[in-house]
Amino acid sequence: MKTQVPMPLKVELIPGDSRYVCTTKEFPFRSAILDMWCEIPVGFIFDLESVPLLRGSNPEAGAVHDYLCRIDSRPVVTKWQAAQVYFDIQDYFDEKESGNWINRGWDWICRQVKTGVVIVAPGYFHKYKVMATYEEIVG
Repeated sequence: MKTQVPMPLKVELIPGDSRYVCTTKEFPFRSAILDMWCEIPVGFIFDLESVPLLRGSNPEAGAVHDYLCRIDSRPVVTKWQAAQVYFDIQDYFDEKESGNWINRGWDWICRQVKTGVVIVAPGYFHKYKVMATYEEIVG
């Protein structure tokens, strides 16, 4: 079965910090990579996408990746699996928004770069719980 995202991501900014947001509604998604449905809970705090220069270009993929990088996500995955799902969710949204071949090519390059960065980036994987507070994350 294919990757699916049945509803839009609903978030609000963390007061005083434009980098972090908090989900205001559950965000379900089906991952073809994991072959299962997952759900990001209300109150999940994350930083959209933190890849330099491309930050926030796909907030849904950023939410899914950050969720799967938490120590108690369901399911608990490897860093490589989280990166594969991240790539797949980006692809899902890019395909829905695809335009001409130039846009599709640019989207493919961005997916490759962002996924490569999350594979090699140190320090964040399995560091926080899914429901970590803002203070725990930025502290």
